[in-house]
Amino acid sequence: MKLHCQIEVINRLHSSLNIRSSGKYLKSTLALIKEPKNETEYSLLLFSTVNKTGTKYRVKSVKQMFVKFVNEGKATIRFEEPPHDLCIKCEHIQLKCFVKLLRSCITGDTKTIHLAKLSSVAVTHKETPTKLVIRDRSGFPIKGFPRTLENLSISGLNICNFRRDILLLKQLVVLDLSNNAIVAIPPELGNMPNLAELHLANNQLGVKGKIDWRWLLGQQIKNRLKLLDVSGNELRYLPKSIWKVQSLVTLKLDKNLLEYLPNTIGRMNNLRYLTIAQNNLISLPCSMLQCHLDYIDLSDNKLDDGGTAKSEMLKNNPWEMFVASLVDLAARVVIKQKMPYTSDIIPWTLVEYLDDANTCICGEPVLSKDHYSYREFQLKDYSRVVVSNNNRKNTVSFLCYYCSPKCA
Repeated sequence: MKLHCQIEVINRLHSSLNIRSSGKYLKSTLALIKEPKNETEYSLLLFSTVNKTGTKYRVKSVKQMFVKFVNEGKATIRFEEPPHDLCIKCEHIQLKCFVKLLRSCITGDTKTIHLAKLSSVAVTHKETPTKLVIRDRSGFPIKGFPRTLENLSISGLNICNFRRDILLLKQLVVLDLSNNAIVAIPPELGNMPNLAELHLANNQLGVKGKIDWRWLLGQQIKNRLKLLDVSGNELRYLPKSIWKVQSLVTLKLDKNLLEYLPNTIGRMNNLRYLTIAQNNLISLPCSMLQCHLDYIDLSDNKLDDGGTAKSEMLKNNPWEMFVASLVDLAARVVIKQKMPYTSDIIPWTLVEYLDDANTCICGEPVLSKDHYSYREFQLKDYSRVVVSNNNRKNTVSFLCYYCSPKCA
């Protein structure tokens, strides 16, 4: 049996000499074979493009197998001689089968096992595909997507439904589904363990009005996703829970129907590139003043409109001193200390209450919506590069909420 995977070989003698491992996984093939002279003995043959001649390990030298994370496609085989550890990353179903077969060889339960002999195993590394670009419908693989894919592009085919076989690609890092007609993303996408870039531009996610954003709350995608492109989808709103994708660095929202941005966007500590051109924004949330953006594109919005209405709104909401409730005080601490909270820990009503919190111009959380006004700020003071329409003031209107009379 051959296993196409990624392997890091760790020499345990190096650790005793304070020599650190490189930490690099190489694309490799691990073959389980019979010895030609003795059919009751088995060996593991490891070879790759770097090691074309291959390295042979006797199965009887296996000291221990670490398979705690085999469901995530990870396992380690430790040999007594030579003192090597083979750290394996692979598609989890294939890895489970390989581990089961290896255990049978170790225990001697090999009556129903048929393995190739050493002489019939070619010592050449089979290149496993890691990138696939599909430009027409005839380009889909007949046997399904290779499980080793790291980059998949299915663009411009006008497909309406998300292909669920994509969810089986556990090694996938970049997924490009732009320029199609997809109307919904399955919640299971949030469990993709390595997905770092998701391109969904020019689809129809917002056509039906109500959008299922549950895929954004998957534990894996919250920790991995660095780029999200949902431009050109007729989106009318973003979920308040967008801030929970804390790994996000680039967010593209161009060419939608957004009239406002959620206040929680200011909690995205790693966000650096934000494009929201060609929308219907009248103002920006005050929390964005806390984002240290490197680049923001605000062009072709309505940020210069509605000045009279804003002035009247301010007059109708004079500042009054208030005493916060115990719930408000507790919520402020949770938000300020960045404590994690989900509906599994606290009631979902409290989750919504916390997600609905605003941010004062001083950076403090604000739970009350009674005290606010629109204020003009020079966005270039808060971001390195600003792309916007030319106006005389060179300022942008922000909807500001206040935590105390001092800030007002």
